[in-house]
Amino acid sequence: MRFIAFGLLLIAGGCRSVRPASDPHPSGVVPAPPHISWLELRVPKDIVDATGNAHRRSPNHPDGIAVRNAGGDLVPLLPIGVRGAIEIWEFASEPLGGGWISGIDPGLIKQGRSFVLVSNAAADDPPSDLNVPRRRAIDAVILEPSATPSAGTAIVMSSLARQTPPEQAFMADLLGAGFTVITTAPPVNAIDRATGGRTTLDIEADPELAGRMFAAEVDLAFTAWADGLKAVLTYLGQTSDITPSPLVLIGVSSGAVAAPIVAARLHEDFPIEVAVLIAGGSDVASILLETTLDPEDLRLIRRGDRSNETDAAVFASSYHRSVRLDSAAIVEWLGRRPVLLLEGGYDRAIPSSSRSLLDRRLGRPERWWYPVGHYGLFFILPGEGDAIVDWIRRSLRPIIGPSKVDMRSGNPALRSHEERFETGTL
Repeated sequence: MRFIAFGLLLIAGGCRSVRPASDPHPSGVVPAPPHISWLELRVPKDIVDATGNAHRRSPNHPDGIAVRNAGGDLVPLLPIGVRGAIEIWEFASEPLGGGWISGIDPGLIKQGRSFVLVSNAAADDPPSDLNVPRRRAIDAVILEPSATPSAGTAIVMSSLARQTPPEQAFMADLLGAGFTVITTAPPVNAIDRATGGRTTLDIEADPELAGRMFAAEVDLAFTAWADGLKAVLTYLGQTSDITPSPLVLIGVSSGAVAAPIVAARLHEDFPIEVAVLIAGGSDVASILLETTLDPEDLRLIRRGDRSNETDAAVFASSYHRSVRLDSAAIVEWLGRRPVLLLEGGYDRAIPSSSRSLLDRRLGRPERWWYPVGHYGLFFILPGEGDAIVDWIRRSLRPIIGPSKVDMRSGNPALRSHEERFETGTL
């Protein structure tokens, strides 16, 4: 049976259905994003002194955040400083990502660094009556490629399952093409007495309150991810040159859901040229109400039975009135540049209504459709890596030159251009 399932997935991977973009060549300068009412973060006391050295009182880990390696041991971290309102900590001596990304061939990586970025929400933003975890952290692993010349930087926002083997295989394809890779997983919450590190939703008991609570949860998670990435990019820009332009944003599952708001946060200093969204959707409330994922998968505590239609409608209405960062206008703004969608046609983790909404809000970009579900799309991702990289290079062609697909066209002028690009003489 396993061999049959494996064979069916292989067949599905070869059944990519491509729908061209409604506007195949978005052009012009992308304007600033629409106005966003960002959450206010509390600026922490600096974790280093004026000389850049750790305070004597500084521990070797962020308060309330335990970082463990793949073997389960605690990872010692070095305090780097504060950028904006974000604490920056760096892994002291562990393998890249604490060994969590060991599936990538080390020969593809010239050097790497691993960081933890911590944010603290203000006591009254979201409102203090909403009992949600306010201290959160993301990781960011920076992988500089051995391949030359540089093709740019690919920010890979991972799924809730973190950097899965299929995602790592895709990152290996990006490294092999000369992209610096910054991989980051969804935020985790600090353990606190009030929440235990989890947001609790009881849609059955009080759907209006649950909607406001979930809006606060989404806003805090998106803020932690967006501000954390901006902080580490700012720090790297000030201290190194390992994150070259152009920037490509790639979101997988939950990473695809959060990608639009991250692009908006980065736009002023680190504008995104193209985006690839894999197994994503739009409108997080509708995803929560219709997904087949368990609350534990979503890092939530959910009480009561699955919502009836009346409670679900009250919950969704309350959510949409309250949420600030899950914005249709921001998704539409992301569609002002080249975007590629990869969709599993039988995905039930991201419901069909949410996938269709994302497609419409983006303006019907190029879409690759596969006859698989959510996890099936992950399974076939390694076999699609080269094709995705080619799509990225075609979309960035004015910046980095022709792609492998152009080379296969046999055009002598393009072939000569590619040969010069590969040897770094442009």
